[in-house]
Amino acid sequence: MRIAAVIVTHAGGRLLAECIASLAAQTRPPDEVLVVVSRDDVLPVEGAPALQLRANVGYARAANAGIAATSGEPLLLNDDTRLDPGCLAALAAAFEGPSEGASVGASARAGPRGAGVYQPRIVLADGSGRLDNLGHGLFPDGAVWARGRNGPLDALADRSSGGPGGFSGAAVLFARATWDALGGFDARFGSFGEDVDLSLRLLRRGIAITPVPDAVVHHHLGATWGRASAEKLHAIERNRVRAAVRSLPLTALLSMPAWTAGRYALYAALAARGRGPGDGVGSEARRAAIAGLAAGVRDAPTWWQARREDRRSWTRGEFATWRALWAGRARWEDVGR
Repeated sequence: MRIAAVIVTHAGGRLLAECIASLAAQTRPPDEVLVVVSRDDVLPVEGAPALQLRANVGYARAANAGIAATSGEPLLLNDDTRLDPGCLAALAAAFEGPSEGASVGASARAGPRGAGVYQPRIVLADGSGRLDNLGHGLFPDGAVWARGRNGPLDALADRSSGGPGGFSGAAVLFARATWDALGGFDARFGSFGEDVDLSLRLLRRGIAITPVPDAVVHHHLGATWGRASAEKLHAIERNRVRAAVRSLPLTALLSMPAWTAGRYALYAALAARGRGPGDGVGSEARRAAIAGLAAGVRDAPTWWQARREDRRSWTRGEFATWRALWAGRARWEDVGR
């Protein structure tokens, strides 16, 4: 296989340079490296060719452009990630599957060779020795939460329910055939939520997201946008509703107000104890999240039409989709940390 590492950057700088250096230090180097630069005042970093977009076109469009400009199996990376030296070798082993007569270990429970999506283990780069995620867990209203976040690095070792419900856009390897079949990210999502939308479309088609815990990536969480800015939360909630209308089971859509109200109540209760995703979120950001939810509801007719178009390629019906949502669900022990 050929691996094409695509890094999308808006800020450039030291973290991007560290990411590129970590690719150069791989025991199994990438076959291509491309940096997609979304500002004309950010200079290319030495050691990697750059695709200069000269405008902030949003993460989804920038990632699509970078992957289209390469030919290998796309490894999509945030510019605030750094890979352990054996990361690409572990991803390649999962992608290529076991050799004849060999068994597949827990670190590489891959599907058919050359298909699917492969999720590295992402650890927090703050020196805490804690996990960022091994993919995302799904809520029934289309929201996601990082699997294992703030837990020990082996936080998910005792789970036997299979892989994540969604992948993390911070670092993920796609089979190009899978990427092309789905059409990549939907550029209408801009930034935030494009990974949720694509994850749900994968789920509807029965395409596996394979966790590869031996492939380790360090992530400076929130280095670009911050962890709870008003702009970020507005986009997350708006795009969550869009993705939900497009792909969730109809019964989930009908019950979505109750699920969302329950999720907000859970976040508020945890925040009161200094925990969970609502901790440290200010009043302006909370108002922005509600405004984003309302914007997503207003956009619902557009995404209902996208749903009607997508249905021709679905392989999972209502009940099978609910089963997949349950298997890849967000867990209390993750959200409550």
